Amino acid sequence: MLELLTVVFAILVLRRQLDALEAGATATLAPRKVSPQLAQLSTYADRLYGERKWLAAEKAYLNILKLDHKNITAYSHLGVIYSTQKNMADAIECFAIAARLRPSGTTLQNLGLAYFDNRNFIKSIAAYEKAIMFEPTAQRYVGLSKGFLKLSDLPQAVAALEKAASLDGSKRILKLLAGVYDTAGRKSDTRATYRKIHELDPQDAEAARYLGIHLPNRARKT
Repeated sequence: MLELLTVVFAILVLRRQLDALEAGATATLAPRKVSPQLAQLSTYADRLYGERKWLAAEKAYLNILKLDHKNITAYSHLGVIYSTQKNMADAIECFAIAARLRPSGTTLQNLGLAYFDNRNFIKSIAAYEKAIMFEPTAQRYVGLSKGFLKLSDLPQAVAALEKAASLDGSKRILKLLAGVYDTAGRKSDTRATYRKIHELDPQDAEAARYLGIHLPNRARKT
C-alpha cells in the first residue's frame, strides 16, 4: 500500500512540473507587451532615423534603451548612426549587443562591416562567416572576400567571391571576381569571367578592353 501511495505521489509531482513547464513555454512564446510610451517613442525615433536626423534619432533611441534595454532596433540603428559619424568604437559595441541579443544574418553582417571599417579584419571575417551560417548571400560573401583580401589571403578571397557569383551572377559581382582572379594570376579564369561580363553587357568597356574587342566611342560603358 505504501509503495502504491509513493508512486501516485510521484506521478502528481511530475504532472505539476509538466504543467509548470508548459505554462512557462506559453509565457515565453507570447509577444511582449509594449507600453504606449515606448511605442510612441519608437515611432518617433524611427521617423527621425528615416529622415537621417542622426543626432535627434540617437537621443530618441537612447531614451528607448532606458525603457527597454534589450531593444534590438535601437541598438542596430544606433550602430548605423555611429558608423555614419565614424564613431566605430560605439558602432561596434551597439552592433555586438544586437548580435548577442538576437544572432541573425543581418545583425552579424552589420557587425562584420563595422569591424571591417575599423580595420579589424580577423573579427570582420569571423562575423561574416557566422552571418553566412544563418543565410548565405552574395553580399555577405563579398564582405568576407574583402576581409581576406586585406589579409592578403587570395585563395580564400577567390573562394568567397566564387560563391558570391554562384548566388548572384550580376556584372558587379563578376567584375570583382575577375579582379581577384587577375590579382591571383589566374589569367584563364580572368578571361573567362570577362567573357561572361561581355555576354551580359556587350558594351562594357572594361570587358571589351581585356578581351581585345574594339567598341565605338559612343557605345562604351564602364
